[in-house]
Formats: sequence, C-alpha cells, structure tokens
Amino acid sequence: MSAPQRQTLAERVAARSGVDASLVEAVLAAHAVPDSHVPVMARSLRVTRLRLRGTKAGPQGTGPFDATFDIPTGVVMAVGANFRGKTTLLEAITLCLRGEPRELQRDVAKWLTDVECDTEINGRPTGFRIVMRDGAIAEGSIVEATDLAALRAGGTGTKTVLAAASAKEYARAVDVFMLDRLSLEPLLAALNTGGVQPHRWASYFGALYPPAGREPVLIGETAMAGLAGRLLTVFLDLPGAALYTRVRAARDAARNRAKNAAASRTSDTERADARRTQLDALQAARTALSELALRSATRPASAVAADVTTLAGQLADAEAAWTAAGALHRQARAARQHDQRALNDHRESAVARALFHGLDPVACPRCEAPVATERRAAEALSHICAVCTQPVITDDDDETERETQAALEAALDASTRAAAAALEAYERAEEEVTKLSQRLTEAEVELREARDAATTDERASLELAAARAEGALAVLPDDDPVLTDPADTILDALVAELEADLVEPSRELFDELGTEIATLAREFGIESVTGMRIDRAARLKVTKGGADAGGFTAQSPGERLRLRIATVLALLRVGHRRGIATHPGLLMLDSLKAEEVQDSDAAALLDALIRAAAETPNLQVLTTSADQSLPVGKLPAAAIIAPPAPDQPLW
Repeated sequence: MSAPQRQTLAERVAARSGVDASLVEAVLAAHAVPDSHVPVMARSLRVTRLRLRGTKAGPQGTGPFDATFDIPTGVVMAVGANFRGKTTLLEAITLCLRGEPRELQRDVAKWLTDVECDTEINGRPTGFRIVMRDGAIAEGSIVEATDLAALRAGGTGTKTVLAAASAKEYARAVDVFMLDRLSLEPLLAALNTGGVQPHRWASYFGALYPPAGREPVLIGETAMAGLAGRLLTVFLDLPGAALYTRVRAARDAARNRAKNAAASRTSDTERADARRTQLDALQAARTALSELALRSATRPASAVAADVTTLAGQLADAEAAWTAAGALHRQARAARQHDQRALNDHRESAVARALFHGLDPVACPRCEAPVATERRAAEALSHICAVCTQPVITDDDDETERETQAALEAALDASTRAAAAALEAYERAEEEVTKLSQRLTEAEVELREARDAATTDERASLELAAARAEGALAVLPDDDPVLTDPADTILDALVAELEADLVEPSRELFDELGTEIATLAREFGIESVTGMRIDRAARLKVTKGGADAGGFTAQSPGERLRLRIATVLALLRVGHRRGIATHPGLLMLDSLKAEEVQDSDAAALLDALIRAAAETPNLQVLTTSADQSLPVGKLPAAAIIAPPAPDQPLW
C-alpha cells in the first residue's frame, strides 16, 4: 500500500483556518507563496581592487593623489598611524558596495573626485565607478566584464549594466543590483500604523561591515524589528524562513490595521463609510493592478533569466562565427586581388610583345648598324630575332599564352566568387550578432524589470489589498459594526503552518551553528567558553566554565567583536558543509585592537583569522590596525597595505 500523499500548504491552511480553499489560494498567490522551497545559488563577494583619486588639502599633505590598492583573497590588513587613511579604505569600499556612505568623514569625501572598486560577485567581475563632487556622489555606474583584466582596463570587454546621475539614483541602483545578484529579498517589518517597512541591501551590508564592539546586535547593525534574526535565517537559507518572516510581517501589519480601524469605528455612519472605503479600495487596487500589468514584465523572472543565459551563449557563439567569417573574408579578398594583378600583368606583357613583333627595323636601334640580309633570312627560317638574335615567339607560343590567360581568368573568376561568398557569410554573421545583441539587451531589461523588488512589492501589496477588500465586503453584515477580514484569518493560519515547518529543520541547524560559534570563539581567545546556543532571533546564550554567562550583550566589547566574527565564519562553514547559500564571505573589521584587545590578544586573533581564512572557502577579511608590526611575519607582503613611511598617510 502506497503512503498517503501529504497535503499541500494551501490545503493545510484551508483546514486550519476554515476558509474556502479558493480564497486561501488567492491570498497565497497575493503573497507569492511558492508550492515548495527552492534553494538559492551560493553567494560570494570579493574585493579585488580599490582606486582613489582626488586633491588633498590639510596638514597631512596637499595636492593631487591617485592611489590604487590591489586586494588579494584571505586576510588583508591596512596598517599605519592613526588618521592616516586606514578606515577611509573600508569606508570607500562601503560607499561603492553599499551605495551610500556610512561613516566616511566629510573632509575626506570632499577630497575625492573618483572612486573605483573592482569585485567578483559570484565569480563574475563587477566594477563600481563613482564620480564625486563637493563631497557627494554626482555620477555612478556598475559595469561587468569577462575578466578582471578587462574590468581594470575598461573599454572593450566591459558592459555598463546600471548608471546613475545622482547620489539617490546610485544608491537605488546598487540596492536593486546587489539584492538581485546575491538572491536576497527585502526584509519586511510591520509598522504600528498598519504599513510594512522594507529593509533592503543597506541592512544586509551591516553583516559584512559590523559595527563597533559595544553595539548590542550580533549580526548586522540594526537592533530593531528583529533584523538580526532575519539576517541569520536568510544567510542559513533555512527552508521557508524568508517566506515566514515576510508573511508574518504582513500578518502583523494587517492586525495593526484592524486594531486601528476598530478603535476608530464607533457608529453606524462610520460602518457605512467603512463599506464605501472598502469599495473604493477594491476599485483603486484593481485599477492600479491593471496599470501595473501594462508596465511590468509579463513573464516570471526565472523564465526571463533562462532566456538571458541562452541568448548570452548564442551571442558568444555568433561573435566567434563573425570573427572567423571576417578572417575568411579578408583572405578571400586578398586572393581575388592577387589573381586580378596576375591577369593584368599577363595582359600587359602580351600587348607589349604584340607591339614589338609588328616592328621591322632596318638598323639596330642602339648603334644604327644595318640589319644584314642573312639575319633577316634566319629570322624567317629559324625564328631568331634579326636584331638581338634571341628566339621569337611562334604561333605555338601564342597558343600557350592563350592557355595561360584562360587559366588566369578562370582563377580570377573563382576567387571573385569565393570573395563574394565570404562577404555574404560575413554580413550574415554580422547581422546575426546585431540581432542577438539587441535581443539580449531587451531580455536583460525585461529581467531587471521582472526582478525589480519595488515592482514585486507593489504587485503583492495591491493583490493583497484587493483580496482583503473583496473578503471584507463579502462577510460584512449590515448590523455588524466590525469588519471581519477572512484574509487575516488565512494569514494567521499560514503563519502557524510555516512556523511548524521551520521547527524541526531549524533545531538541528542552529545546534550545529552554536557548536561552530563556540569552537571559533575559543580559537579567537575566549578560552572559557564551554557552550553556545543560538536561536532564530539571533539570541546567544553563552556558557563559560559550565555556568551561564548571559547573552551577547552581557559580554565585554572585545568578546562581542570576537563573537561577531565567529558568527559570520560559522555561517560560512555550516553553509559550506550543507551546500546552502549563506553569507557572501566578505568581512570588514575596523581595527582589531579598538575594543579593549591587548597586543597579545590581537596577535592571537589575527593568527586565528588567518587559519580560519585558510579553512573557510570564499572568505575575505579586510581589517586595519595602528600597529604596523602586527601583520609582519604573519601575512604575505601583498596582503599588507602600508604607507611608504611610518609617519606618512596611505594615500
């Protein structure tokens, strides 16, 4: 007997909520709830080069500067005295990759005119280019290339995928681009007003560039809205976790709206107004959806992405065929020109011979000696020239000449046809490249539109508004002053089902993560740690010497720094072992010795980071230190960014 088939999510929600299955399916569709979890591709982000240009003014030096820093994999440390530009390197990278500054000093920003940051995102060379004016972004672009050398050189081999003409446009471009390339979606949080606040790429970036050790959050840089836990579950690709947080935010927002509506609804007149409001809301949502459909991609992003991949491959093949056809065309044209010249030379020689054969000189043209009678007789009998005594071409020779000319004409005809055929093939290949380039451009535009998070959020919000208005109008009795929304009941049931689906897989995953964090914490110098537990809200429970040592905020600033690093490395290691998408692997730390870390502790922490980088795939750690001796003998020279002299700036 076969095992009973498991109920679908829609069936389970319908059974739990007691609402008709058709309405359940409509609400699930409005929230883009998939039938099953699809794991995302692995994420990786690595910085390879940073270039700063501008004109410096101040006591630390004046005049133009143009500094380029090549950044290898693994652990990289910028060293130098305080106020010599170490932190600026991290802040310049942040400006490019975050899309907006975090703590870039205003005077330094005014010195800059151009910032370039080359990266590899999921292995794809990607460059971020910024033009600064008066301390703010004036222009910005994102370019992609076939390889890092082409990206660095610019021009041929690169393609601009996004461009912006202001700081706001650049921030938006980076936001959409990074969410798309790293397969991330906005983290939604419910507002008391009934709305939903999306937290986008800037919130994710806090997990790459954590705040100072004294801050109370374990991962990311924002303690509000439970973002630390949401970042943690997203970076573990916990099945359904992102969907759960999104649906829960929508459910909480709906509850807040209902609470606000109930508090303001006190009379029959208000009830009638509420009905009219629902009708207006339904009409407005339907109208907005119709307008959105006209300006949105008509196909799923996955289908468009498949087209982009196919077209990119076809274009590469077509460009190779075009290049080969061009070479053949040039060879055929050269062969035709050679045959034409050969035939022309032959014809000119024949004309010259015919001209001179027609002459009957009576004397030598040089010395004017008369031509003897016996020489004339020899010319007639033996075909020997009476003037120079050389053989004279006979009729047999004329026949040979005609055969030679015919052969040359045939060769020219064949090479002419070959050149025409090669030109036709070259033009066909060029036309195919042009056509595929246009199709690829159109497909990429469609893909960006299909993946535009703002459009996705807008569509989901409008569909939910329409479903909510329809449900409220269907169940609102004339004598009931309270609007009952079945969509809210469905959302409650959906949250409960998704929560149930998370319980079992998250237990094992978070046990493994806690064990890994504890192991790394001991390697980083917190030797008294004997246990570590972490939950989906990113709350740590630390055990030292077998006794409860409190949570994350109960630890010292130096220990918090170590625990933040340990958490990111633990995410990468667990993700690598399980083959799941996790943290992108870029970690930026400003000053290892800033958080009450002593010299010996800083050296041990650096040693542990170096070992961790060697053992953790896709990890790149960019850090700084005022102690210029700290990395000496521990890091290769290429991984140490140091000023030319101890008292000079880095750039």
